[in-house]
Amino acid sequence: MMELDKKIQIIYAPGTFGNLLRWLLNRFSPDCKFQHINDPWDIDNRVHKRDEKELYNKKFIRSHQVRDKGGYEPDPDAEKIIITFDKDELLFVERCGFYRNPGNENEQGRYQSIISDSTNDLLKLFNYNSNKTSKMVAKELYKIQLHDHEHHTWWNSMLKFNADSKYHHFTIDAFYNKSLFVSQLEKIDKRFKLNLQIDEKIIENITNKISQLYVVQTKNRAEKVLNAIEDKENINCNQLDILEQAWIEVVLEKQHDSLIFPYGTNWFENTNQINEFVETYPSYLKHMNPRLPWYNGIKNPFYMKNKV
Repeated sequence: MMELDKKIQIIYAPGTFGNLLRWLLNRFSPDCKFQHINDPWDIDNRVHKRDEKELYNKKFIRSHQVRDKGGYEPDPDAEKIIITFDKDELLFVERCGFYRNPGNENEQGRYQSIISDSTNDLLKLFNYNSNKTSKMVAKELYKIQLHDHEHHTWWNSMLKFNADSKYHHFTIDAFYNKSLFVSQLEKIDKRFKLNLQIDEKIIENITNKISQLYVVQTKNRAEKVLNAIEDKENINCNQLDILEQAWIEVVLEKQHDSLIFPYGTNWFENTNQINEFVETYPSYLKHMNPRLPWYNGIKNPFYMKNKV
């Protein structure tokens, strides 16, 4: 049984609705101080309203998986609810942060957020003026991260929380599925004995709204494109964002030895063009990919290990 005064901390990757879950636990608690409010959203479709935050029960706290710029960090003494996801949903989780993090309300903000989070050693590799925002630089930086994902602190920390059975797991898929959302809240209520007063109409409005968010509407788009490439099916792919482009390029560069997609964001119109690029890639352009540790069984001396 949980200690009555013990805090409950929601751990979540940036952009994955952790503060929304915190808001709901407050809103459905018997002693909620804002029961007259049924809509959690602010002007940017996030849950960061200052006036409501001041009414939150201090029992419910939140944090990303590692200490963030705001000073939030996992509390070793708190009970934990982890917003979990499958490993094949990593790109979706990254895109949630890409589109939903504060400061990422527009394209330039999204690209700058990737650049700002990169190490100085990595940025020195680019002929880049830090006073400008570059879509090309942002894509390449993210691509390097994908190639070196096993050394990525944020991702690995989240995956460890996902895999730890002593914490309560709340699947990210519940945020756009009303019945699953209600079921997940009921499990939280039972485990932590919160006596929640769940209002299904509020849940329905929330799941309907999240289901219509661009990042959710395009959740499986990159996977569909990659499947079409593998099946030799021609579909359009010119709407992919830089994270989706980078993910597909990384997968194909790992599958096809010594093939390197060109630097930049002038991408393909359809999957036939991608397959033509892969199938006709000339041998004289094949050489060691500095993002990969091995080349034809030979250790790559230019591998950018631990540069993330």
